[in-house]
Amino acid sequence: MDGIDDLSRLRAFIEGEAERGNTQLPPEPKLAEALDVSRGRLRTLLKRVEDEGLIWRHVGKGTFIGEREVDPTAPEWAADVSLGDIMDARRLLEPMLAGQAAINARPADLSAMEKCLTEMETAASYAQWKRLDERLHRLIATATRNPLLLLLHDTLRGQGRSGLDTRLNAVFGQETAPSATNRQHEAIVAAIRSGDPESAENAMRDHLTSVREQLFGLR
Repeated sequence: MDGIDDLSRLRAFIEGEAERGNTQLPPEPKLAEALDVSRGRLRTLLKRVEDEGLIWRHVGKGTFIGEREVDPTAPEWAADVSLGDIMDARRLLEPMLAGQAAINARPADLSAMEKCLTEMETAASYAQWKRLDERLHRLIATATRNPLLLLLHDTLRGQGRSGLDTRLNAVFGQETAPSATNRQHEAIVAAIRSGDPESAENAMRDHLTSVREQLFGLR
């Protein structure tokens, strides 16, 4: 099969494992057999989906689904960080990421964002939509082409993932995401595509302000 088919099958495999509640992928030999690809080809594919934020790898422990978890040896102050703190930090950081993405995004970045938007529109469950939401935000961070900014993004998302997921489930339950949220995402990507950093920053700030208001009743 060609590369696109291989990559699509890996994404579908990861999605299926996540839907079944699995947090870790099988060892590489079994995964390569399941996907009918060589070990070398599998490593290339895994690097692609890792860059998208679908998986993270820990040497000696395996390949895990989702974005990299926060290091449990993080400093003591991390335990005192609230969800409100994280949302405030995201409202400062992510608009700047969107602005930088508007300047530095490559055609492949834009294609990946567009594909993610399409999948969000047709997501079969809220759980699937939420994973795609995480992917889109990380794709935007990746499009800055700045590894330090990407690290800041991953740290913020990882630090608050558990508590934020709980709050999201409490607010939205198992419903599909509001269509307004998808429209906000489309506005962000449109601004990035047009190379307009100011509009991209404003669109991301408006989006996160809306999310904060829906989750906590705060603007």
